[in-house]
Amino acid sequence: MSIADRADPRRSRGSRNRCHKVIVWLLRKVHRLVNSVRKSSSSALIAALAMVFAASCTQQPERVDSTPPAPTGKQTLPARAVYDPPAKFNTQAGVLMPWEATSGLLSVGGTWLGDSKIPVALHKDKAYVATLDRLLAFNTTTGSLTATIAPTADALSVLSENDRNNAAPPVVTPGADPLVLAPFFVRRPGVGTQAATNFIELTATDASSDKVGWRLPLTLPSWTKDGSPRTVSVIGASEKVAIVTVSTGASSLFSAATTYGIDLTARRVVWTKDRFEATAVTGKIVAGELETSDGTYESARGYDLLTGTERWHGEDRLNLDVKPAGPHLLLVQAQNKDDARVHIQQFLDPATGAVKHEAPEDIAGSRCGHDGQNTVVCSWNQGNLYKVWAFNDRTASLLWQLPDQTANRIAPRVTAVWNGRVYGKTDNGPLALDSRTGADLPTRPGVAPFLVNGYTGLALSPEDDLTAYPAAR
Repeated sequence: MSIADRADPRRSRGSRNRCHKVIVWLLRKVHRLVNSVRKSSSSALIAALAMVFAASCTQQPERVDSTPPAPTGKQTLPARAVYDPPAKFNTQAGVLMPWEATSGLLSVGGTWLGDSKIPVALHKDKAYVATLDRLLAFNTTTGSLTATIAPTADALSVLSENDRNNAAPPVVTPGADPLVLAPFFVRRPGVGTQAATNFIELTATDASSDKVGWRLPLTLPSWTKDGSPRTVSVIGASEKVAIVTVSTGASSLFSAATTYGIDLTARRVVWTKDRFEATAVTGKIVAGELETSDGTYESARGYDLLTGTERWHGEDRLNLDVKPAGPHLLLVQAQNKDDARVHIQQFLDPATGAVKHEAPEDIAGSRCGHDGQNTVVCSWNQGNLYKVWAFNDRTASLLWQLPDQTANRIAPRVTAVWNGRVYGKTDNGPLALDSRTGADLPTRPGVAPFLVNGYTGLALSPEDDLTAYPAAR
């Protein structure tokens, strides 16, 4: 390993493995070209070429550097083409994402582990990658890391390569001056008689400059003092208010949560709710699950985003799960508290809590995404079994579903929903569907992106590396 490789953990291994794959391919080609040469000469030639290729592999650094290169003068990049939504991605021009984006989150076969969420947010041609101790700003056009934002206090956890990245995705606020919000669990060391303190540091980074605009410390709730597993995430935001929730992890022996409403202009906490785990920000409402004081039941709740005032509440349930389903719906799944055999799946109006429509019985465990127009697409997979439903985003009426045996159509594995399209794949390869009708679109996208916007799609390469592929048309 070179000195540069030892100094920078981003270098060496990923690029070397990919380079060796290229060597194997090239050597096979060379062997075909020299198959008319005597065996001894052919072997000598191939051995010599292997030495040259191997040397080039050890000398080439990983394309992601931990510190941006110093500017050499004013540089103007050509305007990036925008296709919204993308019909196709250029599979020959992809750039590898930083290893942090998938660290410990992918199986050997290239599938996401459990209910893992990709800890990335896209904004124009940038990708923001969150970890427990830093936020990376990555340019998907040039393949360069443009900024690394770290908390001012010491992070309680530091991500190393191959560790599982348990950070939640950062959130980009709407509006003309978007901020990239990312929270960190941090520790301020003790000084004199002042004991050390753990708290949350919320960073707000200007999306245009990738410079930190401000930071806000959040006091941890009292229930975290026992060292219980914790997760912290920005649930959503309007132009004025962001919602941050800290909760126990899935491995905790008990459940607890606290939610903060943060004024983005005044840069301060304006309200706090204990026992409330926010899961969705829709319009002027933040919705989620409120646990009863004795921890026995939970109820769906809706609070005013600006003030934290309760706007509606649902019935007490068992195993309640409230999920966002676009800007006008919530998907609620639970069991009746008096008879756990009775399962409840409903679409609610987030503004009032009223039931809009009963959801299909087999929708439990699905994920829903809004297409940016007027359709909510929910998908479910277990092993190699897949199901897809599409609903009107206001009435929750069913528009189409797959599989459809009468039409001899199978369900794809849905990877993303964006601006009227459903991206996914089957054994026949990547595909795109019309989100409103479910019809197969004629242009194959080339990849099945997990995240997509008009500039790029993040998908796995044939070597199972997360790659940013530019939108091509």
